Amino acid sequence: MNKKILSFFLACSIFSDNLFAGGSKVGLQGIKQIGMAHTGVGFAQDASTIYFNPAGMSFVINQFVGGMNALIPSTSFLEKGTNITTDATAQVFTPLAAYGQLKLSKRINVGIGAYTPFGSGVMYPAEWTGRYTLTEVSLQTIFIQPTVSFRITDKLSIGGGYIFANGRVNLEKDLPIASSTNSSDAHARLNGDAKGNGYNVGIYYKNDKRFNFGVTYHSEVTMNVDEGTADFTNIPTALSTTFPAKNTFVTELDLPAELAVGTSFKLNKRTTFAADFNYTYWKTFDSLGFDYGLNTSSVTDAKSPRLYENAMAFRAGIQYDASRNTQLRVGAFFDQTPIQNGYVSPELPDNDRLGLTAGASFKLEDRLQLDLSIMYQNVFKRTQTNKETGLSGTFHTKVLAPGAGLTWQIRKRTSYAKNY
Repeated sequence: MNKKILSFFLACSIFSDNLFAGGSKVGLQGIKQIGMAHTGVGFAQDASTIYFNPAGMSFVINQFVGGMNALIPSTSFLEKGTNITTDATAQVFTPLAAYGQLKLSKRINVGIGAYTPFGSGVMYPAEWTGRYTLTEVSLQTIFIQPTVSFRITDKLSIGGGYIFANGRVNLEKDLPIASSTNSSDAHARLNGDAKGNGYNVGIYYKNDKRFNFGVTYHSEVTMNVDEGTADFTNIPTALSTTFPAKNTFVTELDLPAELAVGTSFKLNKRTTFAADFNYTYWKTFDSLGFDYGLNTSSVTDAKSPRLYENAMAFRAGIQYDASRNTQLRVGAFFDQTPIQNGYVSPELPDNDRLGLTAGASFKLEDRLQLDLSIMYQNVFKRTQTNKETGLSGTFHTKVLAPGAGLTWQIRKRTSYAKNY
């Protein structure tokens, strides 16, 4: 096979769509918020507002919040022209989120959050038709966000936080060359640590009677991979010098900015409605380039187009105070894909998606609360032929994500309903 083609196969995968595209950003940053379709920009319920809208801290009492989800994706691929369906290997991922905040004075609150905005993966069985594009990818990320809010008036506040972003990805794929010692294909394993920085700012208006409103901006985060490694195994002896067993690479990728607007209002004494609009500036992710530490005739520096488009999401949810000790939640959302036709790949077989959510909170004692949620997403079927790899067929993905967490209030309050 032409060596330039081999070089292309290597260049267009590592840290590709699965790291930063809409499909891997499933929205699991707060258990209560998940139950209401992940709304929270204009509805500050707990310390998770550090992520959703840092200005909302001014209207939340001192507390710690933590939660974990079981993220269970299910992906299938129907190959065009053969009617062969490949199901990705079942996997479970466990993204976490934890937040804490304290009131320093009547007007100033401080807090810190740790959350995993990206964290999933996909694994395909051996010998599947797309093995030269991908056999396995996994992603782990954590964002640390120290945050402060300032209450300008009794009803208006501003807030902001600085983000330290860390990530790690592992990607594996077969190479379309056969070993000289056995019948197996050669194999590539690429992994690296990524670091970046950003910020999150917001403004929040709270009307004590019915209406709340918020605006927040998550900045672009530039993720840098300075010492990624590329390992090649089962390489034929004749090509061993062009595929060094150990190689390194450097790359840079921009995680796009997001603007979100949200509101909430009381429908009646016990029922609250919340809605968010999210606009993500995915157009900044137009290409992906790699600078390898050791270039050969088969491993050369390259740039691969991505040409993402900006995308919108609409979210709405309802919370019902069933009693002093119990709250119930439901929600729904629509999330638009940023990936254009011709660029859908096995790393992220993305499309527009519809999600349904539900949740509940139960007061365990005066300051301790159990939060539960569940989210279901249907990523609509999408038939595509990838312009770069030629892989053609129909992808369909579903996602289930049950979650649980605890809320611990530092200061005791007498009425459950008034805390939120």
